[in-house]
Amino acid sequence: MKRLRIFAASPSDLTTERTHIERAAAMLKPLADYLDIMLDVADWSAVVPDMGRPEQLILDQLDPTEWDVFIGILWHRFGTPPGDQNAETRKEYLAGTEEEFKTAYRLWKQYGKPRIMIYRCTRSIPPDALDPDQFKRVKEFFAEFEAVKGEHPGLYQSFETTEAFDNLLLDNLQKLLLQYSEQLKGEPVSPEVVQAFAPRVPDNLPRRASFFGREKEMEIAMRALSPEDRTWGALVDGIGGIGKSALAIEAAYRCKANGLFEAFVFVSAKQNILDPNGIRELKPAARTLDEFLNETARVLGQIRIAKLASADKRRALLDALRSTRTLLIYDNLETLTKEEQESVADFLRELPTGCKALITSRRRGGEGAVWLRLEKLDWEGAREIIAEEATKDAALAQKLHGATEARWHELYDETKGSPLALVHVLGLMRVRASLNFDAALDMLRGNRNPDLQKFIFQEARRELTTNDEAALRALSYFAPSATFEAWTQTSNLSRNALETTIDRLSALSLVDILTGEERYALHPLTRNFVRDELLADINSEYDFGTLFTDYWVEYAMRYGGTSENYKTFNLLEAELANLNAAEEWLWQKAAVHDDEIEDEDAAESLNRLGIALCSATGPLFFMGRWDESLQLSIRVYSAMSALNNWKEAGGCAYEASWINHSRGDIDETARWAARYSEAMARAGNEYEQAMSTRMQGLIAERSKDYDKAERLYQELLSVVRQLKFDLDVALVLNDLGRLEYERKHYDKAERYYRESLTLAEKGDDKNAQAVLMARLGRVALDRESLAEARGLFERALRLAREIARQDAIAAALHGLARAHEAEGHPDLALPLAQESLAIRKQLKHPSLIETNEFVERLKKKVEGQEHPAGE
Repeated sequence: MKRLRIFAASPSDLTTERTHIERAAAMLKPLADYLDIMLDVADWSAVVPDMGRPEQLILDQLDPTEWDVFIGILWHRFGTPPGDQNAETRKEYLAGTEEEFKTAYRLWKQYGKPRIMIYRCTRSIPPDALDPDQFKRVKEFFAEFEAVKGEHPGLYQSFETTEAFDNLLLDNLQKLLLQYSEQLKGEPVSPEVVQAFAPRVPDNLPRRASFFGREKEMEIAMRALSPEDRTWGALVDGIGGIGKSALAIEAAYRCKANGLFEAFVFVSAKQNILDPNGIRELKPAARTLDEFLNETARVLGQIRIAKLASADKRRALLDALRSTRTLLIYDNLETLTKEEQESVADFLRELPTGCKALITSRRRGGEGAVWLRLEKLDWEGAREIIAEEATKDAALAQKLHGATEARWHELYDETKGSPLALVHVLGLMRVRASLNFDAALDMLRGNRNPDLQKFIFQEARRELTTNDEAALRALSYFAPSATFEAWTQTSNLSRNALETTIDRLSALSLVDILTGEERYALHPLTRNFVRDELLADINSEYDFGTLFTDYWVEYAMRYGGTSENYKTFNLLEAELANLNAAEEWLWQKAAVHDDEIEDEDAAESLNRLGIALCSATGPLFFMGRWDESLQLSIRVYSAMSALNNWKEAGGCAYEASWINHSRGDIDETARWAARYSEAMARAGNEYEQAMSTRMQGLIAERSKDYDKAERLYQELLSVVRQLKFDLDVALVLNDLGRLEYERKHYDKAERYYRESLTLAEKGDDKNAQAVLMARLGRVALDRESLAEARGLFERALRLAREIARQDAIAAALHGLARAHEAEGHPDLALPLAQESLAIRKQLKHPSLIETNEFVERLKKKVEGQEHPAGE
């Protein structure tokens, strides 16, 4: 692999941003690995202590002539003089960062390297931190960039927040990586590859909204979340609408800006939906510790944890958290029983070092955490909310400016210091022309409903048009937000009509517009009111539910299918929460009981969803969502069996059998294979009946009955050869090759694999090619043809990453790691084996134990290299 060395420089006021350079490199590692490039980030902290001028020690140990990229960041400090002068100008360096930059600049002028990337932070400077002399030097430094004849004319980029710097740096480094690869290989990287390896971090935080006041409470929360605090985090309690969730989300974003955590997980207990029998929770609802753990695991990409027994699940999730500094936000725990709340607190007390949690509830609880009670919003915060809302609408501003600040305080008193209630009342004033300031106060003073939020919603409802109500009903189904296109179709409104109603709903503060994303969401309390009051009618609930699921079924069919459509699987991953919500609604409506079904239309839609998402070469399997694929396959099988649609039922039984086979569960594989065979016999489908022979062969192979497996595979091979189905021929040849490999008949195995690969390449089947390359690599490895094996595994890994098939990526990584180990490079093998292990843990792969033992063996070898015996 080619090494791309990055040197990071900044004064002490930007330590956080400097550490984020290494984080960005880690996020780009999958793409870099695919391009055979190793990103190596270093700064002064990598220097071994020694005697001498500190800056000279840095430059001696981190040789500037080896830098490929120099990244410099400045804000308001320039740094301290390093005690040397510029060899060209004979001027004393004013800072170590300046000496590092000037050294890099001199090398760039002579040799065209390193690439110099400079960033300027423009956020406000705390008055007590501002040193005028230091800031003057920063401004003079950047002035030399902007002047055409300056000492170092060039281009730099500015940012305000750490989050903005992260995004800017990640984009720039990715572009640099792609340029470097193109220079090395002489061809650009395809957009599909870039999309497949787009960096992702576990982060499902709701969008950041304006936040006012609560500085004292925020200070307590941030102190509880700091590494120095010995608690597991903070519990925020208070009445509904008082701003608990808002404070928790704002605290999370501040932690992100300060680089305190690497992953952010948000789970709310409020996930319910209306069915004909009333309000019910939307599965998987976070009502128990188990369900909170399941959702946490999902966000972290550890789906397999959800299927473990409770005790094992808890240990497995804690183990997964040890490798990533994670902030958990568990919202609205008041809906849990007292016992479940205590169970959550027990779990949080065991969080690994570096992880913290913020939980919100309407009642106190949570031993081991800092307790923070939110009372009414302070007046200053409320005044800022009123002032901001006034800037959004001239008519509202006129109503507010006609009242004194003392009258504003009356409005604050009547909304009982609830930020949400205050915003909603201002929304009503904005929309209802007759509701002036005095009328708004009279309305609030005349309220007899103890639930202030519900009272305000009912007042707002009087302003809603038929289109407004339709839009709200539709939006309440989305989990957690909708695109404009999806909302248009599920509300059954024209684009113009929805644009108009969005303006009205936004003015009423009933809809959140997610800035920069063109996505729309409801506040949890508003969602509950909509479902309770606007979807109380059974027919209305069914009509909008059908519109919602019709949209997502069609979406899944458009972007899903088989491996041929792998380039659009990422679009399904992005909307998986909504697809899961559609599946759940259809399953509840189909209501399969004892081979009877209540709603055939819902069952048929569920089947179409299964066709789009579930197959051995389909989206859920490729993305490593094996649990979701298994659940959907089983549900569709039940529904189709009840309808006597045995062809479709059989297809789902095959998928269930395939996933269980992939996990090494022989009993479940056999059970579902029998159902598949029975269904296809009932359907009278001769081809599918023949293909059931393959599943029987796989079971025999798993059971090590190799003679039976070979006979079954050869029978099927004869059938598919006669039918001239080349890809099926390739599939069975692959099975025969794997069988002969298990028998250690390597020559026969290679012949089968090569013949299968020829057909796969002829049919441009990248999925099959990735699998076959890895299997040929195993043959070469066992023959000790190490260079050949490494090349095959590298090709397999590139193909597997391109199509984003997780189990194939894991297999190629494992094989490549074995090749490096055999060549005497356990240090190169270890990170590859660890990545393979992480994927196989998620999949519950049958090779999990073997891979774990492999990783432990490599760790010992690497440790032995670092600390040879006798030292």
